[in-house]
Amino acid sequence: MKENTRDFSVLKQRILQYLDFKGITKYECYKNTGITNGVLSQPNGMSEDNLLKFLSYYSDISTDWLLAGCGSMLRDDNQTKISKIIPIESEFKSIPIVDISVAAGYGCENPDFIEVVETIRLPYNMLHRNRKYFCVKVRGESMSPTLLDCSYLILRLLDRSEWNEIKDNHVYVLSDRSGRAYVKRIKNRFHEHGFIVCTSDNVDKANYPNFNLMEDEINTILYVEWYLSAKMPNINATYYDKVNHLEDDVDALKSQMSLLMKRLT
Repeated sequence: MKENTRDFSVLKQRILQYLDFKGITKYECYKNTGITNGVLSQPNGMSEDNLLKFLSYYSDISTDWLLAGCGSMLRDDNQTKISKIIPIESEFKSIPIVDISVAAGYGCENPDFIEVVETIRLPYNMLHRNRKYFCVKVRGESMSPTLLDCSYLILRLLDRSEWNEIKDNHVYVLSDRSGRAYVKRIKNRFHEHGFIVCTSDNVDKANYPNFNLMEDEINTILYVEWYLSAKMPNINATYYDKVNHLEDDVDALKSQMSLLMKRLT
């Protein structure tokens, strides 16, 4: 015989309705959950501790239905367990961290013979599947202030059929037939002239001049897909300093011109 729940709290009414639907006695509920004996027979409310014990054991009950009366009494099968974010091995790719000469040189042709000491793991949704990747450390100041010394680049090896589609003013890593490797911003002139223009972002062109590489001089080309660095310089401040120095030079030049004009007159 069903118990009259008219004077019970709405929450307890729904719990009793659930137990009746599942054929579970109150005694079994107390035993299974650890809820205080007699709680479900009392007309007052239910403590948070007892509610959590109930929900922890009877996980198929819909909390939306229990607390607000919304939807079905029972969860869908795929909602019974609380979803957890678990990193799955197959969702990540291990990328070898190697010297740039290895990445751009023999490592591209013989990846199985690379001695991998360290790797970095990135989600596949950040990468192209079934492509060859390397991670290299930036050395020097040729690409400063864009790429800073001791930062890291994630490189994707380009097939030779992709060379004609190289994007102007994007950053690539290249190696020539002599085994030298470069990190440069590229201008693609393969179609018109059969070469590419390699440029440095460093404005000191005396030490970091532009140069061309003919197609038959190039061994490999890798596209820089990601840049990883803990350094975050204020580039605007650098340019402001240069403008300030330029203004000081202009003021000094004006002063000298003024003195010269006075002497001439």
